Amino acid sequence: MTYGILSDQEIAALCAGSRPMLSPFVARQEGKPSYGLGSFGYDLRLGRKILVPLGGVNAVLDPIEFPNEHFRALDVDKAFELAPNSQVLAESVERFQMPDDVCGVCWGKSSYARCGLLVNVTPLEPGWRGILTIELANVSPLPIRLHVGQGIAQVVFFRGSRPRRTYGEKEAGGGYQDQTGVTLPR
Repeated sequence: MTYGILSDQEIAALCAGSRPMLSPFVARQEGKPSYGLGSFGYDLRLGRKILVPLGGVNAVLDPIEFPNEHFRALDVDKAFELAPNSQVLAESVERFQMPDDVCGVCWGKSSYARCGLLVNVTPLEPGWRGILTIELANVSPLPIRLHVGQGIAQVVFFRGSRPRRTYGEKEAGGGYQDQTGVTLPR
């Protein structure tokens, strides 16, 4: 077995069978912005659930004591306009089941980057399962239209030897294991 970045053939093989690394899997590039399998990665899609911060006087976002009441959940059908200088949390369409010897790193797509959209996703660690939470920040002075069901970010996968502890085996807990959609800090 080779270690390093995974090609389209290796990604496709990991997405076939009874325990696919990601599903639903699209074996070619489709849509605009595009989604599906690329040469050395997978372009994932923006899901329907978006969490919008409400703000307020003296509101502080603290990951240890997170104020869930300062977010409103939206179920978006087609598009969402992200206001200038604001951010939201969103979900991927795809559900992941990361193999114990594979991790993923995610970057934004170039079409959205050129509009001023920053995409932040923490690494997809070996053994992690769930729907990905994606942070989207508009650093542009103009609104950015986000298209549900279209490409939003690209994940590049790397294979290495199995770590001593996978995501679910960590001492700190793995609190986001099996998340079912966009998830606030726990």
